[in-house]
Amino acid sequence: MARTQVLPTDPAARKVWSGKVAIDAVKKSFVAKMTGSEADAMPFVAKTDLESGPGDEVTTTLIAKLRGKPIEGAEKGEGREQKLSHYTHKMRIDKMRQLVNVGDVMTQKRVGYNVATQVKARLSDYMAEVNDELGIMYAAGGRGTGDEIMHYPVGYAGFPNAFDAPDAAHWIVGNGQTKATLTDKLGTAVIDRAIVRAKKMLALEAGKGARMEPIAVDGGKHFVFLTGPEGMYDLRREVGDAGWLTLEKAKAGAVGAKSPIFQGGDAYYNGTLIMEHETCVKFNDYGAGGTTEALRNLFFGAHAVAIAHGMKSQRGGVRYELSDSDLDHGEEEVVITRMIAGLSKTRYKGMDFGLQSVDTAFTAIN
Repeated sequence: MARTQVLPTDPAARKVWSGKVAIDAVKKSFVAKMTGSEADAMPFVAKTDLESGPGDEVTTTLIAKLRGKPIEGAEKGEGREQKLSHYTHKMRIDKMRQLVNVGDVMTQKRVGYNVATQVKARLSDYMAEVNDELGIMYAAGGRGTGDEIMHYPVGYAGFPNAFDAPDAAHWIVGNGQTKATLTDKLGTAVIDRAIVRAKKMLALEAGKGARMEPIAVDGGKHFVFLTGPEGMYDLRREVGDAGWLTLEKAKAGAVGAKSPIFQGGDAYYNGTLIMEHETCVKFNDYGAGGTTEALRNLFFGAHAVAIAHGMKSQRGGVRYELSDSDLDHGEEEVVITRMIAGLSKTRYKGMDFGLQSVDTAFTAIN
């Protein structure tokens, strides 16, 4: 069994900093900053149905819009009544854990640093990374093949809910290209295409998807376009009226520019906040011959991904547990981090909701 030769401080002391570990993880996580309640218009929505009672499945219902010409003048209404159509989305929760063996009682005598601080820092980093990787993989609809996903192997399909690949109405490849012909890199023309698509999503019944609602930030409404480091590199090299300086100036003058979301953003364009994150999903089978690497950018509206929890929120919005156990009659200790949760891309009638996947080629940086 793998074993770290480090001893934590007294177990009672760990109870003091265990909450700080989880709070630090929330502060470090991109997904946590983009998560709100069902009343908030945020990309990730926290479902709290299972926090205070038994069960492992959450159901969300969407009532479809009424459509059709109204009854006019002396026209008879009998027999022309409409009914409300509704669509449901189901997701499950389950437990996820990580264990760290922190050594035996003699290790404390062999180290010259604060062991508790080291354990706290490493666990908070780990939980923040796992939170971001799960959120972005579920939004992207796959693990992909890139090394930017560090904790989950290629081929990982999601747990306890399976990943859902984007449907055709919510999938954009370049600026009007296909998977087999992709050569376009990220630019404002690609972002414009996603914005237009968002405005044309009128009805599930028409197969165009439900309308994408922008995120509400300090009185303003905005979409969020999330890209990886290479995507931002390509976007920064666009010139002319859509050049980088123009985008940065637009961000400074946007409504809600002082909000936490905007402070974490990089630029602003056509009602859309552009953000970069090193955790991203890539594929290696695009372009002619299936040999081109592609980056999956994510165009977020409100309530794109649901996160259900089985643990009640504590101080700081924490939904993790940190505990310890012993081995060898108390001679060794194991730190355990645990969460009961589940993520799922919000989908109704087989189509994504509040989200578009935008695939682009990119400049490889070695």
